[in-house]
Amino acid sequence: MPDQTILMILTVTSWRYKMAVLENGIWYANKSLDALTHEDTFTNEILPQAGRYHLYVSGACPFAHRPWLVIKSLGLDDAISVSSVAAVRDDNGWAFSSESPDPVNHEAWLRSLYVRTASDFTGRVSVPVLWDRQEEKIVCNDSAKLAAALATDWKSLARNATELLPASFASEIGEMNIWLHTNINRRVYQVGFAASQEDYDREIAALFDALETLDKRLTTTLYLFGDELSLSDLFLFPSLVRFETVYAVHFRANIRPLQSFEALYRYMLNLLTRQNFRQTLNMHHIHQHYYLSHRNINPAGIIPAGPRPVWMKNLGLIT
Repeated sequence: MPDQTILMILTVTSWRYKMAVLENGIWYANKSLDALTHEDTFTNEILPQAGRYHLYVSGACPFAHRPWLVIKSLGLDDAISVSSVAAVRDDNGWAFSSESPDPVNHEAWLRSLYVRTASDFTGRVSVPVLWDRQEEKIVCNDSAKLAAALATDWKSLARNATELLPASFASEIGEMNIWLHTNINRRVYQVGFAASQEDYDREIAALFDALETLDKRLTTTLYLFGDELSLSDLFLFPSLVRFETVYAVHFRANIRPLQSFEALYRYMLNLLTRQNFRQTLNMHHIHQHYYLSHRNINPAGIIPAGPRPVWMKNLGLIT
């Protein structure tokens, strides 16, 4: 999960947060981002070639969820393989396990792929990671850029003729994605990791104002841009399906239940009728990650028994 996102958020709060990072290829379990001279990223060219790439995600991470949803929506499963890291992230960073192995490189830690790509890498070891089997390196670890590239450049290999980023709405979709990233996707973390009551009050008010804005928009439209699915819907969906059992509880984002936003909730339930969306959901993995990884806000690592939304039970996502 983007514990990378936690980092982006906490740089704008008063809390001097530390985490596990690489600096010049050396792993540090507890280092402030402020101590790094720079942060490296990977945004290389991605060629639409079937079988060349493997996508590493975390089944818990809403940001890595974006490109995975593009792959499922377009039917690119045969062209790009996907696997998840283990649920719990600790001082060793993202790990692989017997339940969540590395099927391509057979590494124990995701950071090993970063160092194999750049031996002097400095920065966060985050997901998603798009691995180039041919070049044996990471070519992209930016979720927004990767999702957009797959949505536009890989249509020739897609089984489904879904236009997620149509030219006629590309600018508006891009603006909406930035708005969603700032006001929904990241904002829930700003609420959950607020360093003071003042920070919490400010961030939760902004979050629920944004949810109200979306609810009003969706009273007159099936999706965020009319009657056709777009890339923006793939940015919003990951945050909505995590909201009731994680964000409302673990992050205290609980002014109102999500279900009280009737149009927004109906929109989420409609997206859940899509089998390719449901295939990306592992609620056990999601709950394990949030409640066991964030020991600074859940020291005992207790996973709550609820809430248990009806849709999760009806879809067999929880028992």
